[in-house]
Amino acid sequence: MATRVFRIVGTAALLALAAGCAYSFRGTLPDSIRSVQVRQFRSSVTEYGLEQDITGLVTEAIVRDGRLAIDNDDPDARIEGSVVQFDRTAVSYTGSEEVEQYRLEIRVTVSMDRTDDNEYIIRNETISEWILYDPSVETFDAARERVVSQVSVQIVRRCLSGW
Repeated sequence: MATRVFRIVGTAALLALAAGCAYSFRGTLPDSIRSVQVRQFRSSVTEYGLEQDITGLVTEAIVRDGRLAIDNDDPDARIEGSVVQFDRTAVSYTGSEEVEQYRLEIRVTVSMDRTDDNEYIIRNETISEWILYDPSVETFDAARERVVSQVSVQIVRRCLSGW
C-alpha cells in the first residue's frame, strides 16, 4: 500500500514538473530565424495518432514560447520528425501475477533545417522519454498522453535551445 501511495505522489510530482517545464524554454535563437513550419510528424509504429498528437503539441509549445511565429508559407526554418518507437512493457507484478506497473517509452527522430540554405540545425536526432504507470491508478490513455506531452516538450526544448 505504501508503495502505491509513493507511486501516486511520484506521478503527481512528475506531472507538475513536466507542466512547469513547458513554460521554461531558454536559449538564444539566431536572428535570421523568426518563423518556423512544423511539418506533420510521421510514424512507423502501430499506435494510432501519435504523430498528430506530437505535431499539435509541438506547434502549441512554440506558440506559447513566443519567440518564433508559425508560418506554413514562407518559414525561416522547418521542424519535422518521425515516431520510431512506442512500447509498453510490464515491469512489475502483484503476487497474483497481475501487472502492477508498466513502462511506456517513446522515441522520436527530429530534424530542423533553415529554409534559406537547407542547412540542418538538427539532423535525425533521437529524443526519447519514458514513464512508469500503475494501471490501477492511471489509464493507458492518460499515461500515453503524459509520455507524448513529455517528449513534445523535449522536442521543442531541443529545437529552440540546443544551439
